[in-house]
Amino acid sequence: MKAILAVFLTILMLLPVSAMGEILTIKHTVKQTFGGGQSPDDARISGMAKAKREALEKSGTYIESLTLVKNSQVEKDEILALTAGVLKAEVVSQKNYASDDAFGMEIVVNVFVDTSVLEERVKKQLQDRTHLTQLKDTQKREKELLHKVAQLEEENRKLMAEKQSTEKLKKEFQKTSQGLTAVDWVKKAYALLVGEKFADPKKAIEYLNDAIKLQPDYAGAYSNRGIAYGVLGQYQRAIEDFNQAILLQPDYAGAFNNRGIAYYGLGLYQRAIEDYNQVIRLQPDYTDAYYNRGVAYYGLGLYQPAIEDFNEAIRLKPDHVLTYNARGAAYDKRGQYQRAIEDYNKAILMKLDYAEAYFNRGATYALLGQKQRTIEDYNQAIRLNPDHAEAYFARGSVYGSLYNYQSAIEDFNKLIHLEPGLARGYKGRGLAYLGQGNNKLGCRDVQKACSLGDCEVSEWAKGKGRCR
Repeated sequence: MKAILAVFLTILMLLPVSAMGEILTIKHTVKQTFGGGQSPDDARISGMAKAKREALEKSGTYIESLTLVKNSQVEKDEILALTAGVLKAEVVSQKNYASDDAFGMEIVVNVFVDTSVLEERVKKQLQDRTHLTQLKDTQKREKELLHKVAQLEEENRKLMAEKQSTEKLKKEFQKTSQGLTAVDWVKKAYALLVGEKFADPKKAIEYLNDAIKLQPDYAGAYSNRGIAYGVLGQYQRAIEDFNQAILLQPDYAGAFNNRGIAYYGLGLYQRAIEDYNQVIRLQPDYTDAYYNRGVAYYGLGLYQPAIEDFNEAIRLKPDHVLTYNARGAAYDKRGQYQRAIEDYNKAILMKLDYAEAYFNRGATYALLGQKQRTIEDYNQAIRLNPDHAEAYFARGSVYGSLYNYQSAIEDFNKLIHLEPGLARGYKGRGLAYLGQGNNKLGCRDVQKACSLGDCEVSEWAKGKGRCR
């Protein structure tokens, strides 16, 4: 392969973008010859894949030097996956050329490294080992395909030198090119499925459909499409894709984990637990499997097993912020309120904008009768998430218990705006109006609540002669 490729690497130092960092541009050029059984299209696809991968490998030496990465004890084969997760290789030009003995194309790839944000991006990647495993699997598949291309190129070169037919290699080159293209579609799709907001799951499904058409045996493509369907709430379709991924790769821990999440979404907690058991059997240090199984146990009302799983998740990953919040909720259910508050405190300390942890801590303070602290936490939850319906309902209820009816009415107004088809906002506001002595508005609201299925306050008010 070295006889075919001439590789040049240039690192350009640009002006600093901030006092804290600078942008490095890693420029990587690959000259890819073609001919014989390898068509120009096949050469272009493999050349671009090589150029991007090699540029990221060069960038990986920079990532590997970060103190954060050294302290995290990242394995050697994870460095490229980590690099691919935080940096993007872009093809900036490609052009054909001819020499005395070959035709070829020159492909130029740039990787931009913004040192001012790099460490934070790496930190997020290291916190999500599930994502890192996904990236590692994709990189492994790409490496295997490129190795196959190298073998075909060597054989192609020998046949051409011996002036023998290369016809038999055409299908093999096409097959590996399809595989590399499928990997590229999966990379593009997964980029739309990472993070809390899931940028565009529908577009991701389109990309993954293309990947599966090209490579029907690509387990990772099915698994990622299952994730996208799950994001859209189409859990049955997600399960079908995870089934296919597991059929193709029976030891695919990530597919079992994601299928468990889909079963949980359907309320099938026991089936979810069975899948998480399988994940843990395949990969005993899979933190998310313990967390997810704990959540499923919680859904079944099995709070002590849930706590034990949350303990294990925290042991494996002490900064797993979601687990502290979840374990706090389990402690609440067992009446261990102080331990619950300690867990919420830890979650908030690790994630200052964690609205749910503030809300849950506020609910625990309410159980302890500490109403002012309750309101303060609900205030914070609403500040962080202005559409937090549960927080408006809970804070409005606390205001009502303190006879602060006007504040309660304002909270229930907001709740009704958020969920106009549910009874509880009208019921709460009706009670507050009745507390103010405003029977007209109070009766109108509790009757509305009754029409939506909750007649408790309406019947009470009628019994007291407050409403007709």
